[in-house]
Amino acid sequence: KVHVAENLNSGSIGLLVTLPLFIVPCGSQLPKAVQKIFGETRCGSKVEEKKPAMHILDWDAVKGGFSWEILFVFGGGAMLAYGTVASGLAAWIAEQLAEVGGGEFGFVIIVAFVVCMVTEVVSNTSTMSIFGAIIATTAYLKGYNAVQMMLVVCFSASFSFMLPTATPPNMVVYATGLIPVKDMAKSGMLLNLGAILVGSLYLAFIVPAILGDEFDTIGAPSSA
Repeated sequence: KVHVAENLNSGSIGLLVTLPLFIVPCGSQLPKAVQKIFGETRCGSKVEEKKPAMHILDWDAVKGGFSWEILFVFGGGAMLAYGTVASGLAAWIAEQLAEVGGGEFGFVIIVAFVVCMVTEVVSNTSTMSIFGAIIATTAYLKGYNAVQMMLVVCFSASFSFMLPTATPPNMVVYATGLIPVKDMAKSGMLLNLGAILVGSLYLAFIVPAILGDEFDTIGAPSSA
């Protein structure tokens, strides 16, 4: 990134990859000889328009059947995630977890539940970066295994089954139009609770046996 452009981000890379698709001819426009090489079944167009698609991404061909609500759902989720992090709410929640009592197993369940809920609107990477250091430091001060608690955060950051914006697979399912958000949230909540319960039992009782005693001597995380 430093050697290409300092301000290069994922959005720029997405545009760089996507824009040429509006220029590259689609398979149905290729010569018959070329279609045979790629396979004629792969070169067909399924767009229900009188005018055939000319390019891989053809605006005139897809704009009528595009699910525009997906953009609003995804964009709204991105804004909510940014606001949660930028406002300091996610960091505040993480700091409040440091004051939770209830023993080691109770601490594991609470951390797993909170991280699971936060990661529904905040990306896994951001959730891990916010909660990871705080929970590891808290675990060290409480006398818990810091590596074990980091794994609790890591596992729980992947327990996101409720909302379309939680993970790309959720968005793909929602994009079909067959699953309303209400049904996805209802089923996703059950999956979340099941994952928290099973994950907490695994992380509290099985992971320590796997890690052994060698990780108990790890010091407090550095602020750097």
